Amino acid sequence: MNLPSPIGLSENREIDGFDLLEVLGLMKEYNRQEIWRRYLPAESATESISMYVSADPYFVETHIQRMQRIILTEKFNTNPFFMQQVVQRIMALHDHALIMEKIRQQGIDTGENPISLSCSLGDTIIDLIIHRNDPPGGSPERPRGTSFIEQAENRPLDVYDLSSTLYLSKQDETEAIFQRYQGQGRLADPSARPEVNISCIVGDYSVHLHVHYIPTDEEICVPPPGNASALTMHQVIERMNFRHSAELILKEMQKVGLSVTLEQVETGFTLQRYVNNTALRVDFKRM
Repeated sequence: MNLPSPIGLSENREIDGFDLLEVLGLMKEYNRQEIWRRYLPAESATESISMYVSADPYFVETHIQRMQRIILTEKFNTNPFFMQQVVQRIMALHDHALIMEKIRQQGIDTGENPISLSCSLGDTIIDLIIHRNDPPGGSPERPRGTSFIEQAENRPLDVYDLSSTLYLSKQDETEAIFQRYQGQGRLADPSARPEVNISCIVGDYSVHLHVHYIPTDEEICVPPPGNASALTMHQVIERMNFRHSAELILKEMQKVGLSVTLEQVETGFTLQRYVNNTALRVDFKRM
């Protein structure tokens, strides 16, 4: 159903949830030319892109179109950042009621099926349409921990939380990371060193993320493969989540100079990030 795109042809893969998140991320950065470069089909007569992704029990449509003039309308009810959050929750198979609760908390008036979200940046509009099929039965109860997020959203931590932690790290919002993801027992103990641990399965990998404070008066030596950015960590995790090839995962790291080998990607490796007074480490192990 998806027309051949430059990125799909160059990476030899089908369009998937990774691309929905990429397009929305580029919209956040106002980098619309890169959207056309990566995703506009060669045979397209207009600057218009349609993407279709199945994520049971959802089917997601994304339509990006460049208009001849700037259009202002009440239809544009949200922004690329929130759209990205919704897509991440859908791909992480969060409960439908939780997704709708988050949408309504934004004051967005949309139906439950389909869910329709739209935004406009200049002369470019993007529509996100989410269709839901009724699942065959109730989702099995999954064990969850004691962090604020797990208790508030009644779910275990997953790939959505890895992305959320990396985003907060990128924004230098360390305190928010500890408040959301530190276990309640550790929060209640004033003598405990603040730290966060998140472990989950991402595609074919077991992933463990660890965040903790580090002294600012001590010299830190960054071990191989180097000081990875939160963006690179996120790209690696999302490619794993959609089961992209080891070569594409490796490319995300090699293009920023990280010394990781293909053998390590196929077995296990670690990425670390040091920023201000925080150390963030992500261990990846191929299952």
